[in-house]
Amino acid sequence: MAISDEEGLLAFPYLTCETEKLKKERYNLLKEICKKESVEKIVIGLPISFSGKEEQQARDTRGFAQDLKEALNLPVEFENEVLTTELAKRHFKGMGYKHVKVKLDASAAAIILQSYLDKKR
Repeated sequence: MAISDEEGLLAFPYLTCETEKLKKERYNLLKEICKKESVEKIVIGLPISFSGKEEQQARDTRGFAQDLKEALNLPVEFENEVLTTELAKRHFKGMGYKHVKVKLDASAAAIILQSYLDKKR
């Protein structure tokens, strides 16, 4: 998970939400975060194949996004997430980090959000 500054210019890694948590627990956590951070919109990374097709994972993501939109009562938009995890890995590798799964996921989320913010300017 990532969050932007108040101006919507810069994205920052925030935290990693365990996907294994029960759906209700996850949505409650997200509601708390959205309220605390005054979130106005959710941006979700959409896994699109290199050919531009939406495979099953993308369809699952769209379903999750619809559930999230209803649970949080916030608008949801998508941003292509192709290669974001790889970019985050390269960032950490360059810094000498090795076992950084939690930081990696939040950093990939920040890359997705930053891409979205840059396109909106």
